[in-house]
Amino acid sequence: MCLLAGLAAALTVMRSLSPNLRRGLIRTWARWTLRAAGIRVKSTGKPMISAGLVLPNHVSWLDILVIDSVAPCSFIAKAEIRSWPLVGLLCDLAGTLFIERGRRHAVHQVLQTATEQLRAGGRVAVFAEGTTSDGTVVLPFHANLVEAAVRAECAVQPLALRYEDGSGRRSTAVDFVGTTTFAQSLWRVLAEPVTRAVMVPLVPLTPPDAEDLVQGVGLRNRHALARAAETAVRKTLSPSTVGDAVESAFARTVDLKDVTIAQSHRGQLAAPDTARVERDQISAVDQAKG
Repeated sequence: MCLLAGLAAALTVMRSLSPNLRRGLIRTWARWTLRAAGIRVKSTGKPMISAGLVLPNHVSWLDILVIDSVAPCSFIAKAEIRSWPLVGLLCDLAGTLFIERGRRHAVHQVLQTATEQLRAGGRVAVFAEGTTSDGTVVLPFHANLVEAAVRAECAVQPLALRYEDGSGRRSTAVDFVGTTTFAQSLWRVLAEPVTRAVMVPLVPLTPPDAEDLVQGVGLRNRHALARAAETAVRKTLSPSTVGDAVESAFARTVDLKDVTIAQSHRGQLAAPDTARVERDQISAVDQAKG
């Protein structure tokens, strides 16, 4: 019913609404849809930027709904999603920018559109890993579409996402990897009694003046921004690398109703030493196995 209500709104009133009303409608619809699926959203960390590029890790198709329930964005997604029953049409009507992987011209066109939206004060989200993971690792962030933030000279905000079951352990019901189809994934999500989606907005990076204080390199290019965002998300999610027996890094969170969307702000991120972080993670894994 929520999906059908969203489709009806998208086909009728969505395009005639102002940007603020449109974002408000999307946020309300996303919250209702998640609640109907038995998913509760919690958010903690920094306020979400009101304008700029958001770089989350990618676990499931649910990521879009979770982010939209707090801070609606224009998403850049793979073209295959457009063919998904009902969901694909909803994404299309909501302004999703679809990209055909492997076509260089298509990447250029989406990059230009995303840059224009960012310059106009929009909020765009990119799953820079390029594919989903099972939530236990963070894949390398690709820098191609991060170029839009460099061109628009806007803030870039890393965002960590994690899904937990009723006991606080990592939820496997939301996994959308390998040969899992959308229908199979949807069935698993609906069959799970309780799922908690936790999102942690991190310190925004600002291309024109942000600096990697550890490496001493200015974050003025897409590769440096992508690496810094990837490192920040990996550091935030690192407790999951030692298994569910370790206490979740997200044990202390705030209810969604307490979250406020702050104005865009500029900040710096002292990116941690990646090698040191990886050594610490390997050590923790060895201790857990022992």
